[in-house]
Amino acid sequence: MRGALVTRGEHRRVIVFESELEHKVLLVLLARPDVVEVREQVAPVTYRDADGVERQHRFDFLVRRRDGQRILVAVKPWEIALAHDLDDLVRRIARHVPRALADRATWMSERDVPRDAVFNASLIHCVRADGIPEHDKVVEDIASTLVGTTTVACLVAASGLAGDGFRAVVRLVDRGLLRIIGNGRLDYGTKIERTTGPGSRP
Repeated sequence: MRGALVTRGEHRRVIVFESELEHKVLLVLLARPDVVEVREQVAPVTYRDADGVERQHRFDFLVRRRDGQRILVAVKPWEIALAHDLDDLVRRIARHVPRALADRATWMSERDVPRDAVFNASLIHCVRADGIPEHDKVVEDIASTLVGTTTVACLVAASGLAGDGFRAVVRLVDRGLLRIIGNGRLDYGTKIERTTGPGSRP
């Protein structure tokens, strides 16, 4: 599967992906609060294999974090990664990565993007496109009075905004003003709590 995703964060651009797994990894990476930018079509890294033969490897994504760290990411299904000892290969390649390109390298499989995480990331990606500041302000004002935990449904009901209130809640989660309790899917029954401020989302 080949497709393209238009980012909706600080650096808007079109990112091409070449498999369903790459699409899922891309969504989850873009939804992380510590990630500023993800790029594809990264320049190949030249390295020597176990036999001393010079080879090249092209990573799927280059991730730039808020702390400035740049991480090369290879995406492979778990079984294929194990069969080809991708962990050892990435460690070997990482020793040859130019510092001008990235600080380190890693790999991700379907085990790093569970179904609920992909669902939440897709939801965050979707609501980033239709932000209505007035709606966000209504929900944010209510959320600022929270003591302890509540559910998304209760917060939406208090806002009086119905579906628009739900989308505002998701944007507040994305901004780190609300935090999900647990690791499940973000829906009306999800328990949430107020955080100390932006960047608090796990």
